Amino acid sequence: MKRYLAIFVLLFSVSTHAQKRPLNDTDFTTWNLALNPKISDNGRYASFYIYNQPPGQATQVIQAIDHSWKKELLAFQPVAFTADSKLAVTKLTDNHLLLVTLGTSKEEKIASVKKFSLFQQTDTGWLAIQKTDNHLEVRNLTSGKAYHYDQVTDYVTSGNGHLLFLKCKTDTNTYTIRTVDLSDHNTREIYTGKEPVNIITDEKGTQCVFMTVNKEQAPSCWYYHRDQTGKAIMATPRMQINDRLTFSNFDRFSSDGSFIFCTLTAPKPAPDTPNPAKLHLRTFLDTKLHDNNEPLRCQAIWYLHNNTILQTQDNDESTFYMAAYYPGSYNPHNNYQLLDKTLAHKGEWNWNEAALSSRTLVNLTDGSRKMITTAGDRNSASYTLSPQGRWITYFDAEQQNYFSYNIATSERKNITAGISANWTTYDNDDIPFAPYLNLPLGGFNKDETILYLCDQYDIYQIDLTGKSAPVNITGGYGKTNNIVFRFAFPANEHTGKSILLTAFNRATKEDGFYELTNGKLRKLSMEPALITGPEESKYFMRAAPVKAKNAAVYLVQKMDASSAPNIYVTRDFVHFDAISDVHPERQVNWLTTELVNFKTRDGKAAQGILYKPENFDPQKKYPVIFYYYEKISECLHLYIRPEPSMGPMNIPYFVSNGFLVFTPDVHFEIGYPGRSSLNTVMGAADRLVQLPYVDSTRMGLQGHSFGGFQTNYIITHTGRFAAACSAAGFTNFVSAYGSIIGSGYSRQGQYELYRDRIGASLWDRPDLYLENSPVFNIDKIQTPLLLMHNMDDGDVPVGQGIEFFTGMRRMGKVVYFLQYEGQGHSIFDKPALDYNTRMLEFFSYYLKGAPLPAWMTSKQANILKVTGTKAPLRLLTK
Repeated sequence: MKRYLAIFVLLFSVSTHAQKRPLNDTDFTTWNLALNPKISDNGRYASFYIYNQPPGQATQVIQAIDHSWKKELLAFQPVAFTADSKLAVTKLTDNHLLLVTLGTSKEEKIASVKKFSLFQQTDTGWLAIQKTDNHLEVRNLTSGKAYHYDQVTDYVTSGNGHLLFLKCKTDTNTYTIRTVDLSDHNTREIYTGKEPVNIITDEKGTQCVFMTVNKEQAPSCWYYHRDQTGKAIMATPRMQINDRLTFSNFDRFSSDGSFIFCTLTAPKPAPDTPNPAKLHLRTFLDTKLHDNNEPLRCQAIWYLHNNTILQTQDNDESTFYMAAYYPGSYNPHNNYQLLDKTLAHKGEWNWNEAALSSRTLVNLTDGSRKMITTAGDRNSASYTLSPQGRWITYFDAEQQNYFSYNIATSERKNITAGISANWTTYDNDDIPFAPYLNLPLGGFNKDETILYLCDQYDIYQIDLTGKSAPVNITGGYGKTNNIVFRFAFPANEHTGKSILLTAFNRATKEDGFYELTNGKLRKLSMEPALITGPEESKYFMRAAPVKAKNAAVYLVQKMDASSAPNIYVTRDFVHFDAISDVHPERQVNWLTTELVNFKTRDGKAAQGILYKPENFDPQKKYPVIFYYYEKISECLHLYIRPEPSMGPMNIPYFVSNGFLVFTPDVHFEIGYPGRSSLNTVMGAADRLVQLPYVDSTRMGLQGHSFGGFQTNYIITHTGRFAAACSAAGFTNFVSAYGSIIGSGYSRQGQYELYRDRIGASLWDRPDLYLENSPVFNIDKIQTPLLLMHNMDDGDVPVGQGIEFFTGMRRMGKVVYFLQYEGQGHSIFDKPALDYNTRMLEFFSYYLKGAPLPAWMTSKQANILKVTGTKAPLRLLTK
C-alpha cells in the first residue's frame, strides 16, 4: 500500500509540475519583485518594497529581522526609521503621515500632511510635520512633547538640527522668517516683507541666505547672521561673472560656513534672425556638429569675507565625469574641485584636438584655478580627485601605469612602476579604446596616505607617502583563481582589523564574500547565486550590502536565475536568513540555466548560458534561439524579469513558451566584429547540436542594436539557421560611418574607437568596412528574417534597416519589416507587446511548425531574371 501511495504522490507531483502554464502578456504587468531594502540603526528592523503588489502599485513591508513582527501597507513614499529605531515613518497615498511603533500594534495617523522630516539634535530625535493648513508641529521623539507654530508655509532645518527657520505668511503680501532654537524654543523674527524663496542655512544655523523675486528685475539677495546682523539684510555682492550669465539660486553653504555655492544661468536666447530659406549651415571648422540647446548652468561662489560672487566654472566645464565616481569618492566638504572641459564631442578625441579634455583644479576657498593636464593629454578622462582634496590620481595609457599628483607640492610620481597587473577593463577588453579604460579606483584610506587600486582580479595598496612598497593585499589569489575581489564598503569607512570583500568567480559565476584579516584571506561564502556581482556589467548594477549604523547586521539582495531576488539578513556573511519570500516564478513554467563551455570556429575557448524551460524533457527535441551581444555569461545567475521584448528578446518569455535559448560570450578581434560573431555562434551551434535534445534543423537567431548587426552578418555568411530576428542593427558600415547619432556627433568614433571595433578610419581600411557590411552579401541570405527598425531611432540610423529590407526585397528574400510610429531604438508599451507577439509567432512558425500567422505569407517572391545591360530597357518598352 505504501508503495502505491508513493507512486501516486510522485505521479501527482509530476503532473502538477507539468501543468504550470507558460508566461503570457498579463504577467508583464503583475510580476512581483522585492526591492529597496533598508535597515534600522539598531539592526532589528528592515523595510522593503514588493513591486506590483497590487498590480501597478507597491506594498511597503516593515518587519522585525527575527520574524517576530510584521507590518504591510500600500507604498507611497519610502519608509524612514528614526535614529533610536523606535518608529517607522512614511507618508501614505491620502496625505496621511503614518507613525508605526516598531514591534507593536501601536500606530498613529496624522491627516493632511504636506511635508515632514526627521532630524537629529545631538542625541535627541525630532519630527517636523507641516500640514496643508500651514500648521507646523515639531515633536521631540525622546520626550514626546510637541511644539506648534501657525502660518508656516515652509521650513528649513540647520545641519546640526539645533535651529529651525520658519517661512510664515502673515497676510496676502507679507511674509516673515522666524528662527526657532530647539534647545530653549525661543523664536526670533529675522525678516518681514515679500515672499522669501530659496532659503538655505549653514551647518550650525548661524547663517541664512534667501532671495526675493521682483518682476522683470534681478532677484534680491538677503543675508542673516545670528551674531552679526540680528535681522536679515539685503546684500549687494559684487558680481565677477560672465556677461552672458545671471545669478539664479543658492545651492548650499560650505562646511565651515565661509562661502556659499550658487548657480548661474544664461538668459533665454534671442529669437533667431530671419531665415526664409530655413538654412542650416555647417563648415569644416565647426567644433561640434550639433548645437546644444540645453540651458547653460554654471557654478559660482559667494565669498562672504569680501562679499563677492565669483564664477568658478566656465561655460564648457563640468564637475561630472565617470572617473570621479568610485565608492567613497563623494565628499561635500572637499575644498577642491576638479573640472572637465571638452569643446568637441569626446568620441572624436583621436583626431580632433578640440575633443581632448582638460582638467582644471579649483580651490574653492578662494576661487583660484590651476590647469592640471597638459596640451595633448589623452589620459584626462582618468584624472580623479581624492575625497579630502590632497591628491589627484590618473592612469597613463601609454605607460599602463598610475600616477599621483600631490596638490600641495605639484609633484607627479609613477606609483605603480614595476607592478605586473592589468589595470584596464575586462568587460570591454576587446575594443580599440580599451587601453584607456582603467578600472575604478578602490579608494583612499581616511587620512589619504594610502590609495587602493584594482586590477582585473586583485586589490593593491599603494603608500602615497612613498614610505613602503606597494602590496597586493589579496596576494594574487584573485588572478590565480579567477575571482574578482572588491571592497564591500568604501575604503575610507574601514574600521577594525578585518575588511569585507565581495568575490565573483569569472569561471564558475559563483558570487559571495571573503574576509581579509592581517593580510590573510578567508572565504566566508561562495554560492551559485548573484548577490553583488562583478563591477563591470551591462546587465545589472552592483548592489552593496546595507549595514545597520550601530550594529553588525547587514541586508543583501540574493537571487539566481530560477529564484526571484529576495532580501536576506546576515551577521557573518556565512549564514543568510531570508526576510522576504516573493516568488512569482513558482506560478508558471519558469526556467533553469546551465553554463556551457565550447570552442569557437577559430579555436578559442568560450562560455555561454543555456536556458531551459522548467518542464524540460531530455527525451524531446527542442528548437534553440541564439541571443548575443558581447560578454553575457556573467548573467548565469541573473533573474530576468518578464517584460515585453523592447528590442532584445525577453528570454524567460520565450523559454517558458517552449524554446531553448543560448547566450554565448563573444570575444572580438578588432577589425572583424562580424567574423568574430559568426565564429562564436557557429562554434556554439556545433556544441549544442551534440546535445540529444537540441534539434539541429530548428535553430534561430535574435539580436538588437549591435546584436542586430551580428544577426545581419551571420545570415549573410551561413544558411545554417532556420529563422532570424534583427532589431535596430547596422547593415552598412560604409554609409553608417558618416552618420550622426541623435545626441549630435559623428558615428565615426564608434567604429574607430569603441563598440563597433574597426579600429581604423574608412579611408585607412576600407576593406574592413566592406567586410563588415552585411548589405553587400544580401544575395547569399537563405534565412527568413523578421526585421524591426523605427523611423525615430536616434542611435542606429533607420536607413540601415531600410537598406537591408529593400535589398532583400529586390533579391526575393523572405523578410518582414516592422516599424512602430513614435518609437526609437528601443520600443515600449503597446508597440513592445505587439513586437513580442509577432516575434513569438514568427519563431513558432519556423522553429516549432506552428500555423502560419495571418500577417505572414507562404508565397514566394517572383523576381524577373534578366541578363545584360540592355535587357531591362527592352522589358520596359514592350
